[in-house]
Amino acid sequence: MAGRIPDQFIDELLARTDLTDVVASRISLKKTGQNYSALCPFHNEKSPSFSLNPNKQFYYCFGCGAGGNAISFVMEHDHVDFVDAIETLAKDAGMEVPREQGAPDRYEQNAELLKRLSESSQFYQQQLTQHPDKKKATDYLSKDRGLSGQIAKVFGLGYAPAGWDNLLKKVGTRAESQEQLFLGGMLIEKKDQPGHYYDRFRDRIIFPIRDSRGRVIAFGGRAFGDEKPKYLNSPETPVFQKSQELYGLFEAKQNTPVLDQIIVVEGYMDVIVLAQHGITNAVATLGTSVNSQHIRKLFKLVSKVVLCFDGDKAGRSAAIRGLEASLPVMQDEKQVRFLFLPEGEDPDSLVRKEGKEAFNHRLDDASSLSHVLFDHARNQVTLGDEEGEAQFARNAMEMIKQIPKELTFRSVLIRQLSDQSGIDSETLGNTVFKTRRQHIPTEGHELTPQSHTQQVQHFDGDTPDLSHYDYEPSHGGYDDFHHDDYNAPAAQPKTQGSFKKPFGKKPFSKGKFYNDEPALPPAAPSLSRIKQASLCLLLHPHIAKDIDLPDPLVNQANEELQIFCKIWRYFAKHPNKNTGHLLGEITDPATISSIYALLNHQDATTKQKITNAQQEVLDMVLALEKNLGLNSSIARLKSQGNESIKDNSSKQELRNLMDLIRQKKH
Repeated sequence: MAGRIPDQFIDELLARTDLTDVVASRISLKKTGQNYSALCPFHNEKSPSFSLNPNKQFYYCFGCGAGGNAISFVMEHDHVDFVDAIETLAKDAGMEVPREQGAPDRYEQNAELLKRLSESSQFYQQQLTQHPDKKKATDYLSKDRGLSGQIAKVFGLGYAPAGWDNLLKKVGTRAESQEQLFLGGMLIEKKDQPGHYYDRFRDRIIFPIRDSRGRVIAFGGRAFGDEKPKYLNSPETPVFQKSQELYGLFEAKQNTPVLDQIIVVEGYMDVIVLAQHGITNAVATLGTSVNSQHIRKLFKLVSKVVLCFDGDKAGRSAAIRGLEASLPVMQDEKQVRFLFLPEGEDPDSLVRKEGKEAFNHRLDDASSLSHVLFDHARNQVTLGDEEGEAQFARNAMEMIKQIPKELTFRSVLIRQLSDQSGIDSETLGNTVFKTRRQHIPTEGHELTPQSHTQQVQHFDGDTPDLSHYDYEPSHGGYDDFHHDDYNAPAAQPKTQGSFKKPFGKKPFSKGKFYNDEPALPPAAPSLSRIKQASLCLLLHPHIAKDIDLPDPLVNQANEELQIFCKIWRYFAKHPNKNTGHLLGEITDPATISSIYALLNHQDATTKQKITNAQQEVLDMVLALEKNLGLNSSIARLKSQGNESIKDNSSKQELRNLMDLIRQKKH
């Protein structure tokens, strides 16, 4: 049961735990008089400064100041929280942790589900070494990807053999187990046979996804060649929310002697290959952008987070999203830095080419948050006179004001902005800026370049409409997952801004600014997500033949969606024709006008250059499908009333529905 651990139990646990045994099981101790000494595990040193007093059951490091009892040592050394440390020590002492009365947490509620996921992971690992077709998998890992057997074991890599029911027959031997496997996303229900299932993962390399305590909560699977889909993820489940987890975090905590910083990369294979080259402190997001929850979680473990991106436009765009996600959760004594890799390289390829030392040098030279913030604020300005300087100051302050007011770091940034803009710090800090209207994107709308410097609440948790795992998207945080696959907003165009009087009516007390800024032209309206997908079809018509639209979407009355369907239907039927042919054959003036408006929009130039247009359209389609399903569930539950929510399946549907609604609110 979840709940507070009684103080009496903690006292008893410490009384029955020998700190010397706890420490000696993790580091090498040397007897020095009545005490023990060692090289401190919490900082790098060449001569021992770590001292343990067995009589007082207390340790202290004269080098870094770390000190405490058995609980604090396990917390710091194993990188776990207080409760986990208690449970670890209690297990070693043969004691059961009592809890004061309280509601069970989601893991306790789903203990059986976690067991089935653990059994699934063990099954896949066994297949990698025992299945008759294992050579196909081991050759791919060792020859194609250059991974050692040791690193595969560290990350628990496995193999899902070809076939429809391998896992089902091994782990789902009972009806209850099948239900748990289905709930955990490991099985898919047959459409024509309710209650009958087949394996989700077939003929794939398997990556188990562990939470920070090492429990398997989900899986990712990669096809061996160019089979479609190349990447497949577990769906979100009661124990797995992709926007809250980080791949490799557990392994980083287990295998990094001094975990003082964490590198956030994009792909599973990036994490694994870096670890194989001795850089064990990398983690990856699970097909989402870096969000505030990720940063907050990492700040609990380390003082420095390095966000690693490609050096192209898509990488810069992703970096700005990481910047905006970091600002509201920044803390004094914490750092967020940005590493931009050479264009065309990812951590996997670069560390193979340059080696560990060179990659670490790049990490040391990573850009600071302030550098990226001011650089981004400056890149949005085209004017080189007073108006441009005012716009730069406004852009920067809008971001700086997302940082908690009590932080010294915020004051430092304001002082730096004062030096660069010529406006005194007091004026910058006190001026009420006419900030951009906060807006949380709704279904059918995407972030656009103009929204980069908005309030960042909509990044905290990431946009939930991308959870389309059942439809097997071609991206999922793997080895060759690039920024383009994020469906990220286009690179920020240089613009004068969209505000008439950003600093209010009062003139500045310092600096060379006008009392009133001249009116700035408004920015072009942003495109909804449906319109962005329509624009992708217009500029890349060949992708239509590989896209299927379900009837429920085609039959929607939404005007934007109807235009999208017209464009899709034409190019799907005429794969060799282009937008000029389409315009020549359409007779409806309203449709023609809408198409011209799309082609003349400022995003058209960017959409013309993207390489993942098909995936962007698929993402939109799948998001709309999910929204239809959500609305359908709501309508059904409303019509049936509370009396219908009595059996377990209805209750589970309601829980899943509430989870979806909660995700959409975040």
